[in-house]
Amino acid sequence: MFGLLGCSAEAQKKLKVEPVYVQPHRVSRETQETGRTHTYTTNKEVTKRLTPQVVMLDSADGKWRFRLQGNIYSGGHNIRQVKKIRFEKGDDLEESLTLRYYVEVRKIPGKESANVSGYNYSKDISYSMPKNVKMIKVELYEEHQEQEEQRIKVAEQVF
Repeated sequence: MFGLLGCSAEAQKKLKVEPVYVQPHRVSRETQETGRTHTYTTNKEVTKRLTPQVVMLDSADGKWRFRLQGNIYSGGHNIRQVKKIRFEKGDDLEESLTLRYYVEVRKIPGKESANVSGYNYSKDISYSMPKNVKMIKVELYEEHQEQEEQRIKVAEQVF
């Protein structure tokens, strides 16, 4: 398929998925009405969440390298995992090309660990662009399998 487009794909070998860990954190607050101090436990994230975005890594010699990254929430009695990142070619105009990527999120029955609040994902993509293409638009969507026909655009970048 890429041979027909005039570009070749040398994708990162694997999709990188890492859990976002939390740990218990004790907080004390004073109630203004009664003046009493209450102590309760909340969760504080230990692992930083990746912001959903498309980042350009390199664009030398007609090769465009960029990274797709983001995060999904998962916790309690809902386990959500990133299954894969699927590619679909978008609009192909004379000097521009649209690339659409869909992060397939699946829901698994069961209970998530108390120390996991979600997952970060990232994948590096590399393309050799044809000579006539001067601009590419990369769109990143999340597609949840339990919700039919619901695609949420989480990031978009024009290079």
